[in-house]
Amino acid sequence: MTAARTQPSRYPLEGRRVLVTGASSGIGEAAARAISAAGADVAILARRRDRLDGLAREIQAVAVPADLRDEQAASNAVEEAVHQLGGLDGVVNNAGLMRTAPIGDADVEDWRAMFDLNVIALLVVSQAALPHLRAAGRGDIVNISSLSGRRVPSAAASVYAASKFAVHAVSEGLRREALADGVRVTVLAPGFVRTDLFEGMHGEAADRLRERAEAVGLSPEEVAQEVVHAMGLPPHVHLREVALSGLGQET
Repeated sequence: MTAARTQPSRYPLEGRRVLVTGASSGIGEAAARAISAAGADVAILARRRDRLDGLAREIQAVAVPADLRDEQAASNAVEEAVHQLGGLDGVVNNAGLMRTAPIGDADVEDWRAMFDLNVIALLVVSQAALPHLRAAGRGDIVNISSLSGRRVPSAAASVYAASKFAVHAVSEGLRREALADGVRVTVLAPGFVRTDLFEGMHGEAADRLRERAEAVGLSPEEVAQEVVHAMGLPPHVHLREVALSGLGQET
């Protein structure tokens, strides 16, 4: 007699409680939708309250508006999410910012803004979440990085790439720190994705990035499915890093 195959659950994250940052658009919004559809209770965090409220109503999520560049506001937002969800089993650190310019022509404030959101905010959210993930006895931190965190794509994007290289380094430190507590840390490094990441950017370099993203980029939903996959793996399986891109993206 052939043993019956176990079918994958339609709700691989059922019973989980997950916080998603940068959830008002793009990968963050898609991740919140996918995680909710996979059975989890979701808290969504971003600056734009109107977009958050609309998404929260649609997917039955908890909206926690905050500017993650304000460290105290970020910590408070995590605690509010934990309070509303009744605990925390996962965090998706997606909030990010991109500004491009050669170093000789760049604005120092653009550098500071990228590191404040791409690195410091990720650290603050992870630090605030860690005690709750440890208390749950099992947890996931999924950090959305970029292929730019694995190589420098251009002179104009070098500082952005530096912030994403930092995400990889921080993620490895978090992985080693939290491993004994059953907390997994996964880095997702997508290439071009069709999002509003280039919003607010001007000039020829920004136009070329938009054109490339439209031509070869992944959809936010495709990246979001990798988030669900990583979080839905059996507890003993640790997916440390995933690099993904559209087939047409060469580097």
